[in-house]
Amino acid sequence: MTSAIALLFFLGSCLLTIAFLHALLRTKSRLLSGDRPSGRGLHYQVTPRGGGVAVVLTGILCGAALKILYAEFSLDLNWSVVLGVIGVAAMGFWDDHFGLSIRLRLWIGLGLACVIGLVSIGHHQWVLFGNNYQWPVELAILPATVGLVWLMNLFNFMDGADGVAGVQGLVATGTLAMWFGISNETSLALINIGVAGACLGFLVLNWAPARVFLGDVGSLTLGLWCGSMALIGATQVGIPLEAFLILVGIFAFDATLTLARRVLKGARITEAHREHLYQRLILSGWSHQKVALLTAGIALVMAVLATLTFRVPQHGLWFFLLALAILLTYMALVTRLSSAGSQTEEA
Repeated sequence: MTSAIALLFFLGSCLLTIAFLHALLRTKSRLLSGDRPSGRGLHYQVTPRGGGVAVVLTGILCGAALKILYAEFSLDLNWSVVLGVIGVAAMGFWDDHFGLSIRLRLWIGLGLACVIGLVSIGHHQWVLFGNNYQWPVELAILPATVGLVWLMNLFNFMDGADGVAGVQGLVATGTLAMWFGISNETSLALINIGVAGACLGFLVLNWAPARVFLGDVGSLTLGLWCGSMALIGATQVGIPLEAFLILVGIFAFDATLTLARRVLKGARITEAHREHLYQRLILSGWSHQKVALLTAGIALVMAVLATLTFRVPQHGLWFFLLALAILLTYMALVTRLSSAGSQTEEA
């Protein structure tokens, strides 16, 4: 019965998201905003953004359906988490359409992330590299809040090439659903399989050539959702924290590396740029589709390593190091291709 419900949630969410997005695009809805080409972007025509509103709405409907139709499944989410996620979606929607100052967006994001961190952290016991740690909430809340804000921005930074954000969202939430299912957290598994279906529906219209992008409303919310699931999983279910880090490894590695490089160069970290690894691949001549396929491949490898960490936590450090080695190899590949492209242009 649970498998049938999971399939229903996945396919229903996928089809509902596709239907939402088709309706928004066909009617040129004001719920979407135009992403105009610029020297800092990777596109040469106006592409609507804000398609994440369909993912958010579908996720909310999944939660409501799970609560109404299957009362025997208790949704293990504090209402503060739900309201916090909706709050971030609202902030992202406003930023997509009207713009928010970086400072205001940061403070709002920190406030909402702090609330979600407080209610997501469970019994204060964390599993990290095969060991259990008792970290009181007073000690854990600051890094948890910063981590949530960082995850929100990871997805936001990576929503710039066709298919990239959709692929990571699909792989991450699908893997989370499997982990929670194995851990007998049925409601969390079902809500995540619903979100995974929504990500697949979005990916259909985000694949090259993309007809729509997540926008802040989708990217910030999806990042926050994954972060909240990580906190709940790590402190309430006993899933190793490093498994979550590996799962979003390609996004975390790319964004963190790019930020570090810009800081070392003295560049403004709030300034738009085209220095992410996936951007450099496209600028070196790779197509959006080819970059999305590479991202999907690496994301799937990260998901396998993360799942091995979940299943055999005592070897988590080795899986983490292997994931890091793969990501460093990816960085070396991009650096080599970028250098070759620069030499060709100079010649």
